Amino acid sequence: MSKKSIAPFLCSILAMVSVGVGAATPAQSIEAKLQDSTTDPSIAHMRIVLDHETVKPGRVVLHAQNESKTLVHELVVVRDDGGKTLPFDAKHSRVIESKVHRLGEISDLKPGTAGKLTLNLRPGSYVLMCNEPGHYKDGMLARLTVAR
Repeated sequence: MSKKSIAPFLCSILAMVSVGVGAATPAQSIEAKLQDSTTDPSIAHMRIVLDHETVKPGRVVLHAQNESKTLVHELVVVRDDGGKTLPFDAKHSRVIESKVHRLGEISDLKPGTAGKLTLNLRPGSYVLMCNEPGHYKDGMLARLTVAR
């Protein structure tokens, strides 16, 4: 092949590669609202409200908003291994994170602040929880399903 005939060939390969790169699946986004009775007096227990509870496998960006007026919250992502009860330390009123498959967290969100976390999730079940003392026990968790 001569130098003149290689140039169009290389251009066509580069065009195909750039189309393939541009076709990558974008990250999915989940909004998580961290709420307690200071957010709204009608809320009886702390909670995490997700804008949707099912996503497809791949990159997922979690956006957590602490809507509390007075409390620090966090969002810890744990792989749910068959629906087992998470190991709990009653003395400290927290899940024992060293004994679970923890994937990441958005830690110590002060009242009114937000944070984000990007994960690559495989099919399965996950628990999103706040593990500040007493919060998980009060119901501050949500379940997320990753399905094809």
